[in-house]
Amino acid sequence: MTDYRQHPSVVARWHEGSFQPLPEALEAPDTIWFALPPEPETEQMWEGLRGRVEANGTATVLAVPAYLYDINFGDRVKVMHSEEDAVVATGLDHDASNFTFRIMLKTDDPDAWQPLATELAQLGCILDVMSPRFFAVSCNEALSQLVADKLFTMQNSDELHYETGRTQLPEQKQA
Repeated sequence: MTDYRQHPSVVARWHEGSFQPLPEALEAPDTIWFALPPEPETEQMWEGLRGRVEANGTATVLAVPAYLYDINFGDRVKVMHSEEDAVVATGLDHDASNFTFRIMLKTDDPDAWQPLATELAQLGCILDVMSPRFFAVSCNEALSQLVADKLFTMQNSDELHYETGRTQLPEQKQA
């Protein structure tokens, strides 16, 4: 059996005192499907991200990946159409140099995500919410260490668990 996980939300940014959907993400007409590397004895998992297919045969990712590594908001990926006409990513075309962080809060309070999400969004991060306890943020390279330090401190205080979505720095991926 195959596991398909399409994002339930549209990425948001902090604008004029509240979370606002990012216009280009809100208008994104396509879902780009990414196959996650298979794990032994598990079903194949696919992550469906909002995006926009470009005229040159690439697609721009307009979501923050919750499960993929080394694909980030704003990246352009090479794509093909499956037999079912789904847009399927086949590789990275251009790294936008953004950083992804995935956050799992250690509380059942459905509003617990809001203070941290607001703080990160006010810094300039964008947010993609999977559930009240699980969300992903994207930031530019200049903010990435500040965000990582904040999340590391909160993880050490046992408030959350986080991980980064990057296994390589942007310049390493382009080589």
